[in-house]
Amino acid sequence: MSAQLSPRPRPAPNATPRPGSPNRGDGARARLTIAPEVARRRLRARLLMWASALVTVASLFTLVAFHVFAAQSAFTLERLSKDRANEQLRYERLREQVARLSSAETVMVLAAKLGMVQGGTVVTLSLPSAKPTVAAPDRSPAESSSSSYGRTKSALDAAP
Repeated sequence: MSAQLSPRPRPAPNATPRPGSPNRGDGARARLTIAPEVARRRLRARLLMWASALVTVASLFTLVAFHVFAAQSAFTLERLSKDRANEQLRYERLREQVARLSSAETVMVLAAKLGMVQGGTVVTLSLPSAKPTVAAPDRSPAESSSSSYGRTKSALDAAP
């Protein structure tokens, strides 16, 4: 609330002021009135509108910025996807080239160019498969450790 001087006429200078009323010092009592709240309400409303407008603009700017970042990320993702596909094709071509250059016919042709001759007889070796022929019995770890403990204990007892 704001206070301002009242436009009402002043009382006579010889009048005694009421107790608790402000004194201007010249013997006359100052009449104060309360200003209407309309100006303060308008100011609050104006500030509230400006604040809401500012928040709205900031929110829209943030939304547009996120949209731009999402679009940039989409372009980057698309470019990386194309690069990945190209590298996979390149990898397949290189594998094919390695297979072609390491084939027996190519090795023999290159050996002949270097002056090498083919041996008289060719020996073919047959190797066993890499997997075990006899399957190991399934034992639980407790059974395995108890049997190994028994063997170890009996070997230690027999030692002099």
